[in-house]
Parts: sequence; C-alpha cells; structure tokens
Amino acid sequence: MQEQPTPPGAAPGSLDADEAQRTLTRRRFARLGWFSLILAAVGGQVWFLLKLFFAPTAPGEGRGQFVLGPPDTVPVGKAQHFRKARCIVAHHTTGFLAFSDECTHQKCTVTYLPERNIIFCPCHSAQFSTTGTVLGGPAPRPLDRFVIHVQDGQIVVDTTQRLTTPSAG
Repeated sequence: MQEQPTPPGAAPGSLDADEAQRTLTRRRFARLGWFSLILAAVGGQVWFLLKLFFAPTAPGEGRGQFVLGPPDTVPVGKAQHFRKARCIVAHHTTGFLAFSDECTHQKCTVTYLPERNIIFCPCHSAQFSTTGTVLGGPAPRPLDRFVIHVQDGQIVVDTTQRLTTPSAG
C-alpha cells in the first residue's frame, strides 16, 4: 500500500488529506475578512436607507403647534432644522418662513446646510433656497410651507396644515 503525500501545512501523520483541505489558509482567511467587511459596510448602508425612507414618525411628532424659542434662535439670513416639529425655519429680513422637512420629490427628510445656505435632500440631491424654491435636482415643486408667527416673544409654527405650492411646469 502506497502512503499518501502529506498536504502542505499538515504535520506528517497528524491530519488526513481531506481534513487538511478543510483547514483555513491565510489567503482564505484574508478573503473571508474582506468579504465580511464589505458585507457589513453594504448592510449598514442599506439599513440606514431603509430607516431613512420607512421610519415612521413618532406619535405626535411633527403635528401640532410648536414653540421653537425666541426670534434670535434663528439668525437673520440663516435657517435651522427643528427635527421634533419636522420643519425648517428660515429667518429673512422680512420675517420668518417655515417649511416641511419632507422633500417634494419622494418625501425624504431634507436638511439645512449652513455652509451653503441651502436646504438639501440627501436622497436624490434636490436643492432648495431658504425661500423654499427649487434650485436643482428632481423636486417637482417648492417645499410645502407652514403657518409661522411670533407670539409672546416666541417663534410658533403650526404644522397641522400644509400650505402646498403648485408644480413647477
């Protein structure tokens, strides 16, 4: 009977050929590690997007009258995102404007970018001015507005009723 050659990495007489084939080589371990990292990164991105698109609004969040603070909370010429009220408030020299934080394209949550002084949708790159008008991207119309006023020295926004704007075109 002829003796089988010892597979690489196996001590003579310690493992049979089949067992040696099943052992984890350095190359296989590295590939498995890279595959795991890529899978985790892609999975994390998918989870983030699913949460962004399908996360339900908490009960009572985004609906009602919200006291946002004194007028100097939002500096003139700037805007601020109020997540609990689900709105963005812009302070212009002529007064305040309040917008829904839902993009008019596919209802993704928009955010204010202070360094560019624009309202931006991260889903499809729609851009809006601080007056709510569309600057670029796929948004079909300006952002919906809410009623806003200053009462007893406080900014108050009413998000129970949207003031929608017609499509652009």
